[in-house]
Amino acid sequence: MVIDLQALFNNPLLNHWKLFFVVSGLISLSTVLTAAQLDLSTAESISSMIKYTVRCAVPFLFLVFLASSLQVVLPSLFSRWLARNRKFLGLCFASAMAWQALFILWLATIHSHYYAEEVYNLSDTIEGVGGYLFLLAMVATSFEFGRSRLTVKQWRNLHKAGIYYLWAYAWSVYWYELYYYGTLELIDYVFYWFGFGAWGLRILAWSKKEKKKAVNKGKTKLKSST
Repeated sequence: MVIDLQALFNNPLLNHWKLFFVVSGLISLSTVLTAAQLDLSTAESISSMIKYTVRCAVPFLFLVFLASSLQVVLPSLFSRWLARNRKFLGLCFASAMAWQALFILWLATIHSHYYAEEVYNLSDTIEGVGGYLFLLAMVATSFEFGRSRLTVKQWRNLHKAGIYYLWAYAWSVYWYELYYYGTLELIDYVFYWFGFGAWGLRILAWSKKEKKKAVNKGKTKLKSST
């Protein structure tokens, strides 16, 4: 059976707000079903849910991070779909992170001793809070009521700084998992290389744009000299 990719990527359920509601609904459903199988009266179970929600969130972050670069390096139906839905995939990431925030607050409130002894780390907390602040600002300015309060340059700078910060923070977690901790799982390798590949695409896209600028500049000089 031949799949019509054009029709697939144009399917209303896979675009814009319907995409967000479908994906965020699936994230929420899987989170609730996973949590229902655990004894959430224990700190270890809540901690495992924090890790689970991060794993739900990270793929969407990396997809958003590589969206514009993929369109430059390898334009295709998929890259156009990704660029078209970048905002909504970002909101899917935010919805998964909202679940993570809930479980972090749950753990810190109900099992404060466990949190202080087993989880809390000052540098990680500062970095994590920074990530949440960026995420909240990016979500708020993804809508007209927030975006209208910024100039175009301010909006671009905020979202560029935010996506780099969030990518770096998430990817560094798996870098530490890979090089410093001994309890690695296959998913840690997948996310490490996914994030690294997204960064590589950014470099390739930047290089391609710079070469194009150089060529255009050379053509302009040639025209002006004739």
